[in-house]
Amino acid sequence: MKKIIVLGAMQMHVPLIKYAKERGYYVITVDYLLDAPGHKIADEYSLISTTDLEAVTCLARDKNVDIVMTFNSDPAAYTAAYVSKVLGLKGNPPKAVEIMSDKGLFRKFLYENGFNYPKYKVFSCSDEILSVDLDFPVIVKPVDSSGSKGITKVKDRSSLSKAFKLASEFSRCKKVIIEEFIEPKYNQLHGDAFVNNGKITDIFLGDHHFNPNVNGLVPYSTTFPSCINQEELSKVEREVERFIDLVGFIYGGINIEARINKFNNKVYLIEVGARNGGNFTYEVIKNYSNFDFLKALFDIYDNKNEKQKYLIDKYASYLIVHSDKTGILKKIELSDEIRKLIIDRKPYVKIGEEVSIFNGANSALEVLLLKSDQSSLSELVKNYDKHISVEC
Repeated sequence: MKKIIVLGAMQMHVPLIKYAKERGYYVITVDYLLDAPGHKIADEYSLISTTDLEAVTCLARDKNVDIVMTFNSDPAAYTAAYVSKVLGLKGNPPKAVEIMSDKGLFRKFLYENGFNYPKYKVFSCSDEILSVDLDFPVIVKPVDSSGSKGITKVKDRSSLSKAFKLASEFSRCKKVIIEEFIEPKYNQLHGDAFVNNGKITDIFLGDHHFNPNVNGLVPYSTTFPSCINQEELSKVEREVERFIDLVGFIYGGINIEARINKFNNKVYLIEVGARNGGNFTYEVIKNYSNFDFLKALFDIYDNKNEKQKYLIDKYASYLIVHSDKTGILKKIELSDEIRKLIIDRKPYVKIGEEVSIFNGANSALEVLLLKSDQSSLSELVKNYDKHISVEC
């Protein structure tokens, strides 16, 4: 029986763990949290950090595993690439994954390879930021966080220090990137693509939705398909394809965030992550198109070459239930229009537990997976406050 190490055992990793077992693999989960749900369904688990390169290398060697993999995690994606290279296992080049996981290295790569990019600076000391030579507004964010945590839009120089402090708190390496804000012509594009042998074989782009009344920088939904016309979408797809070709990513799911600039109509890649998107984007795309990223990836590992057939006749999204204040959760009320479209609910916070303001994916109360026959799904999602009420 083939063995696989899955880096991470949280709820977002459960689909990978279950699917690996369905494919006949012996699954070893790695996560330092004892109560992580993935540990309960794995064949074996180890309580070590997914970013501990040497510990994971030793475990993989001792267990004689065939694959080291993760799902929806930038830090763990680098660990998987590093350990796979050290042990001679199939995996992506660590340098490619590092560039795709570090916002500073990513911007530098865009600059060096002729992509459009916002002007930016990377800082490790707050004293240096007051002399930053960028046009406001700017975005201040950690170079190495995910889930939109620690991000602030700053309109003037007087607010930079506070934003820097927040971003630093969410950075493992204590580095912060400040970059000029790209005003989007349309909704920000978000989705996943699959890469095989260094080429994108399948790509799915939807529209991000933000709640400006709570936090205009943290998306609470992505709706598929995008409402942007195909000509504009093709421009984005070509830029993503060129990036993957140049960076050297070989195979697996990638997560994409991109904007078309309102003022020059050019494509700007905001992020291209070396893993599938969070908030169950993998499942949303499967609901929307029938494309299964996990099947595609394991087919590569199992030396199969089966092209999946699409059936795109639906509309789908995830919708993060969130709060605009802190407190104790008393009640969540959903409209009938929302309820009839729900195909799955992913709860994080129970009634009676503490609630945080929606400042990152880690403050979600629950995630709803929606599916519809109607294109009006996007409009329904936009009217969040009309359909969802959180009492705390």
